[in-house]
Amino acid sequence: MSEDAEDEIADRLQAIGHGAVVASGANLSQKALLFFTNVALTRGLPIELYGVYALGRRISALIRRFGRLGSVQALVRFMPEYRDEPERRNRVLGLSYGTGLVASSLLGAGMFTLADPINEATLSQPALPPVLRLFAVVLILEVAVRLLSTLFRSLEMVEYQQWLWWVLLPGIRLGGVVVALFLGASTVGVVWAIIAATATAVFAGLWLSVTRTDVRPRFDFSYATVREFYNYAGPNAFSDIGKLMQSRVDVLIVGWLLTSEAAGVYNIALFLTSIIALPLASFNQLLPPIASDLYARDEVAALNEVYGSITRLVFTITAFMCAVALIYRVELLAVFGREYTRGHLVLTVFIVSRIVANSAGATGWLLLMTDHQYLDMVNSWTLGITNVALSYYFVVEFGLVGAALGTGSSLAFVNLLRLGQLRYLEGLWPYDRTYLKPVAAVIPAATAMFLARSLFASLTAVVVGTVFGGVVYLGGLLALGVEPRDHELVTALFTRYRGKM
Repeated sequence: MSEDAEDEIADRLQAIGHGAVVASGANLSQKALLFFTNVALTRGLPIELYGVYALGRRISALIRRFGRLGSVQALVRFMPEYRDEPERRNRVLGLSYGTGLVASSLLGAGMFTLADPINEATLSQPALPPVLRLFAVVLILEVAVRLLSTLFRSLEMVEYQQWLWWVLLPGIRLGGVVVALFLGASTVGVVWAIIAATATAVFAGLWLSVTRTDVRPRFDFSYATVREFYNYAGPNAFSDIGKLMQSRVDVLIVGWLLTSEAAGVYNIALFLTSIIALPLASFNQLLPPIASDLYARDEVAALNEVYGSITRLVFTITAFMCAVALIYRVELLAVFGREYTRGHLVLTVFIVSRIVANSAGATGWLLLMTDHQYLDMVNSWTLGITNVALSYYFVVEFGLVGAALGTGSSLAFVNLLRLGQLRYLEGLWPYDRTYLKPVAAVIPAATAMFLARSLFASLTAVVVGTVFGGVVYLGGLLALGVEPRDHELVTALFTRYRGKM
């Protein structure tokens, strides 16, 4: 590979690494804020009412994903490509805003109208219909915040994107929830507080987009622009429906076949698993727009090098996080209340599936950035339908853990399938022998954490074991040798941040 190509790869890795550092801080802040929000809710509401809140929140999140109607993916795909064509950028932004807001408003209206039938089909709790109607409003506001934050992501202004979606929104929601509970509010009052907080985030995002960018939505569309946009956004919208069935239908089945208490326990296990998704989510902030740019310039070899390096870093971090979560799963669940520890098997299944998903890297985004949106749609629908059938069967046979088995196996399989497709279609393959180093290093680290668990009680064991195990893990990685490209990336980022101190 030429020196220019190596420099290009190094620059791209540094950009993605910077995005990951910023995203990691923001994501950790978000998870901390969500952690305290869930603690406040589980401590401030009876478990059956927390289950009502969790199901309403989950249904809203499911519908919100389709409510974007492919506009989020289209922004990430086209804004980098049209960096030198401001008029086309403005039209893409106008189409994205218009599409997302119209679709989410229609879906929100449907959710509002069908609140009673949804309640009858799931929990049959009097508290659920008013909660669902209020979450219909949250849905529309969240789509607006998502579109605004994605604008910053597509422009590689990751700091603004992270601050808006991962810090400001959950931060003001936590404040609203705490105030509502302090005033004695039940689930309805809590959701009203969330509406007020989300509306505040929308206004903050609009102000940032006007004052920090020169991109403005234009609603004067040419046929060519509209055709190109919906040729890309349309399959992504249908793909999102399949992805909902593939990885999010579980909560509906739990609410339908089990109880509100089970829905609450399941929601906490999902939340803890989402923390393990942080490494992949952090590195994925700038990888998709950079992948789009490299692919548009036919630099597939450079894209493969970037993909391999980033996926190895994600796997290295994930290996340790999964070890911590597996060893201390009961202690972590107990933070929310002893009744939530019954979800330890659910959490175990989710952790295993997350190992596979993180190890595959950004397979979904890379299929989209290499213009295989129709294939991604077929993947999503095929596996989504399979997941619905499996989840239903497993819940009937095994109860609460059955939902996790259906969703976890689906998540793992779809990432392995996409991995094979990327190799066959584009020659992208991230793996080499260097992936064995984290595997070797995590074994003594896990042993150290088990030792701490036997010596200390509860949360003390979690804190001491995680610190001790982390030191052992880092020492093992250093002893096995740091990859030159990783060393160069860390050195460049350290120099960059030290210069700002």
